[in-house]
Amino acid sequence: MHGPLSEIGLVEVLQLLERGRRSGELHVVGIDPTAPRTVVLHEGAIAMVHPDASDDAVAAWRTRRHLAGEASRATRDRHREELVRRSIARMLAWTRGRFDFAEGATSAGPLALSIDQLLLGFVEAEAQRAELASRLGDFRLVPVFAATNPGRPEGGWHLLDWRVLDAVDGVRDIAAVAAALDEPLEAVGARLEALHRAAILDLLPAPPDARVEARAAIEAGRYEEAIARLQARVRAVPSDAEAWRTLGLAEVGAGRFDRAMTAWDGWRRAAPEREAEAVALIEAARTMLEAMHNTRE
Repeated sequence: MHGPLSEIGLVEVLQLLERGRRSGELHVVGIDPTAPRTVVLHEGAIAMVHPDASDDAVAAWRTRRHLAGEASRATRDRHREELVRRSIARMLAWTRGRFDFAEGATSAGPLALSIDQLLLGFVEAEAQRAELASRLGDFRLVPVFAATNPGRPEGGWHLLDWRVLDAVDGVRDIAAVAAALDEPLEAVGARLEALHRAAILDLLPAPPDARVEARAAIEAGRYEEAIARLQARVRAVPSDAEAWRTLGLAEVGAGRFDRAMTAWDGWRRAAPEREAEAVALIEAARTMLEAMHNTRE
């Protein structure tokens, strides 16, 4: 059994294999051929996903969450199940690539997950995310430490609370905090609500995005306004590659190719993976600058 994901989705493949109680390995390749996944099935149930839920992956997952010490088998299996759920959720969104199922004997393990049960869990999590998003400004509110006397979170302290507090910097919004922690939005949003109710954190509206406002100014031909906004942004956040890139475009609009080159050099340093694009723009700006000098001469 094999085929392209563009013609039959992974969810349909897993449902077919589950209904047929098939055992074997389902090899899945998405848009990145260097990162294949192997779903191990035992009598139709999902028993493992390699490499996402391997022993090494579980250990790394625990380390990132500061879960020290030796864990019991039951605890490791719970962590492994969480990694399998996350991996399957990502793969279900793949619409390019292919799958190949090789039937063979597999042994029953600690996990025996039904794709239909996983789907129900994903729907419930999405419903929770949507409900939280309506209360938390679409996760764009910025958590900051409150000035009042803090209380105790409802239901007591969770380990995730301490990780969330460590990630709060007064700049990142809820979505950015969740991404930094590599935790689901609904989990982080729920803990932030609890910390907010306990007067430990305030949740403030995000400040205007200088990049969005600058792009609007560029489209309207207000280049000096865009430049001022973007210069303030890169001074505050030198690692903001997109701000450096947009600053270069604004400087070009203002006819200052030398400053555009400086801005794109900042882009290159902030995003080394985009160096080829940055260098191409720098060279184009240098050519325009030289042409302007030759014309004046």
